[in-house]
Amino acid sequence: MGNPFNSPGAEVLLETGGPTRVRSALAPGTEPGVNYRLAIPMDSGATADLYKPTALRPTVPFRLRVQVGNVTYLPIEMTGAAHLVARPGGRSRVDLTLGEDSDGDGLPDAWERALIQMLGGGLNLEDIRPEDDSDLDGLSNLEEYLAGTYAFDPADGFSLAILATSADQPVLEFTAIRGRSYTLHGSADMHDWTPVRFRLPADPASAVGREHLTATETRLIRAQVGAPADGESAWRFFKLQVR
Repeated sequence: MGNPFNSPGAEVLLETGGPTRVRSALAPGTEPGVNYRLAIPMDSGATADLYKPTALRPTVPFRLRVQVGNVTYLPIEMTGAAHLVARPGGRSRVDLTLGEDSDGDGLPDAWERALIQMLGGGLNLEDIRPEDDSDLDGLSNLEEYLAGTYAFDPADGFSLAILATSADQPVLEFTAIRGRSYTLHGSADMHDWTPVRFRLPADPASAVGREHLTATETRLIRAQVGAPADGESAWRFFKLQVR
């Protein structure tokens, strides 16, 4: 319920209602927050037909399914819109949620029911809206779902703290949730942001620094930011991206 899906042997299928079926196995670690990639030949759109043996047009109707063993699941985002398929040579990201979303708001019913129970009951699924802030901590219900935090606990929000500086290299702290990927960004003026490398002082293997962290367990993370590259201004502000 809200955990990234990494089942061995699972596949993501793209279907067009005809003979076309493109499939990809799950591959955790492909890149931060991504565990599948479909390479789809795309036509330029110069012809009237939606499909040719060599390529799909960007506007072709399609469905995405997830197959686990002999069972095929229809994700919440099952029907493709034209903007979800990239133009030839491009890329687009589609996040699939296995589960039922009967009110179509992007939050799985099971997640909403659990939140209703923790809030004391007496609510319907339609009462849990993605833009609402159920625990008044500044994060919407949808943001809490994506970050893996509890939408009923104001003390469990998604936050980043600066603990100290060491040799002009700040030490930051945040809570990492299992299965999520985290990237740090730094800025000197809160206008231009740059991904920054960091190391985990508690992990000697990360001495050379990393660009992101994929959490294998839920725990508190302390990260020491590396120095800016030559010619870059010193970072004074930081933000954390979760995927």
